[in-house]
This record gives sequence, C-alpha cells and structure tokens, in this order.
Amino acid sequence: MMVVWVHSLYVIPDVVERLGAQYFVPNSAVAIFFLISGFVMVVATTKKEMTPVEFFRLRLIRVVPLYWLATIAMIAIAMIASVMSGHSFKGMSYPPSAIAKSLLFVPYAAIEGVPGSVWPIVQQGWTLNYEMFFYALFALSLAAPRRFRLPALASTLGSLAVIGGLFGPFANPLAGVYTSSMLLALVAGMILAHAWMRAGSWAWLPLSLLFIAFGFYAIGSRNSVFVTMSGAFIIFAGCLHPKICALQNRPLMELGNASYSIYLIHQFVLEALAWTWLRVFPLATWASSVFFMALALMLCAVAGLLCYRFIERPLTSKLLEFVR
Repeated sequence: MMVVWVHSLYVIPDVVERLGAQYFVPNSAVAIFFLISGFVMVVATTKKEMTPVEFFRLRLIRVVPLYWLATIAMIAIAMIASVMSGHSFKGMSYPPSAIAKSLLFVPYAAIEGVPGSVWPIVQQGWTLNYEMFFYALFALSLAAPRRFRLPALASTLGSLAVIGGLFGPFANPLAGVYTSSMLLALVAGMILAHAWMRAGSWAWLPLSLLFIAFGFYAIGSRNSVFVTMSGAFIIFAGCLHPKICALQNRPLMELGNASYSIYLIHQFVLEALAWTWLRVFPLATWASSVFFMALALMLCAVAGLLCYRFIERPLTSKLLEFVR
C-alpha cells in the first residue's frame, strides 16, 4: 500500500503539488518487501527441507502466472490503443526483445541511454527481477549442507553489493541490478529470520513499539540509503515481537494475502481512475486531491482482493495440484 500511495500521488497532474511528496523514500517500501522475502524464504525452508528444484518450482508457481497475465494485459492494452489511434500493431511500443526479457525477468533499460530506466513492461515488476535472481541463488544454496547455506548466500549477496558500491553504478542493466545495494535488504531479512528462530520468545525486544516508531522516523529522514534501509529493518524487527505477532485482524490478513495482486494490478486501476477523474475534475484542488488519494487506495485494495480471490489463488492452487 506504500507503493500504491507513491504511484497515486503522481498518476494525475498537480496532486503531489497540492499534498506534498510522500513522507518516506520509495525504496524504503521495497526494502521492507525484500526483508520479508529474505525472512520468509529462510523460515519456510528451515521448517520443511526442500530440494533446489522443488524450491524453485514453488517460487515459479507463486510468482510467474499472475505476473505473466499482467504483462500480457499490458501488451494487449498497448495493441488496442495503437489500433484505435490509427496505427498498426507494428507501431506498438513493446518490441519482441522487451516482451521476452520482461517475461523471463531479465533486467533491461526500457529507455535506451537512461540507466535508471531498468524496468519491464509492467514497470513495478522491476523488483521481481531482484526476486528471481535471489530465488535462483537461494535454490543453489539448498544443495549445500544446512550450516553453510546462510553464510554462503549472505556472503555472495553482500559481496555483490560491495562490488556495486565500490565500482558502480554500472551502465549495464544486468550488472546494475545484480550489484545493487538493495540486495542487502534480502540479506538482512535472512539474518533476521535466523536470529528470530534461535531467540524463541524475543524477550530482547520489549520496546518494539518504540523500535517501530523510530523506524518510521528513519525512513522519512531522507538522509541516506543506509538510514532509510535501517529504518525498514527496525520496523520489521519490531513487528516480530510475540505480542504483535499474536494480533489477529481479518481485514489486514486478507489485505496481506492479496498484497501480490495489489502490487501487480494497481497501476491498471490507477490509470483507469486517472483517465476518468481528469474528465470530471480537470483542475486539482487540495480537497479533490485528498478525495482522489482516498479513492485510489480503496479501489486498488478492492481490485487486488478480487484479483487474489478469483484469479491468483485459484490459478496457484490448480498449478500446485498439477505439479503434485
């Protein structure tokens, strides 16, 4: 929802001018996402031993189908828009190489000559390029004895980040992504999972709410990437206190279950809403901007929940049944 908030601010003109830029650095939201990913992968594979092939197969089933559907939908929309504007299919903006790289999670520069434009056809899918790289390395690590897995994988990812820090940023999209400092969030999540499973009750985090509050202060400080990523780490660590973990809230659980659907389809919702909104409210005011943001967040959450219930969950279940 932090990602939805950021994108909602910029989807129509003048909203960000009326409300101000987002409080937090956008990468702090991604850092929390990567922390969760590293954490969950370690906990899941510790509780149940998996082979590299089994692990990677399950990750593909979890990530690929909905992402491919979103990519195909984006391509179809581009084709329809191209035809409706009087152009042929040949004039659409997605060349075959971009389609292939997007579907196969290969980082590439969407805009030639602009190193910061490394995103696929579904732009928010840039994080999945990191995830699939991480999954591939994690799968390989499962072939090693258990005691060597975390040190080997953490050292590998950490070394790549250090190379990027010392010699980067690299113009080549592959080198840029695979040596990014964002990899450290995955490492932090794995280490946190290891500590959490060993610590038991986590009595050493009695001030979790203070930790979380300080973490939110840090991600809004904009001092440095290190500070904002540290803030994301503190927030996540604070939420692992047993009393917080024991909280049960059905709406939030459902929202969490639908998070992947929300993440992938929210841009479709925002673009459709913006197209309609500008025809009703061509001039942005403070009040209309607040209403737009509230409506955008609500519609993206509802659309994501519907996508999860009727597309993502049934599709994933069928594929899991098939492979078993």
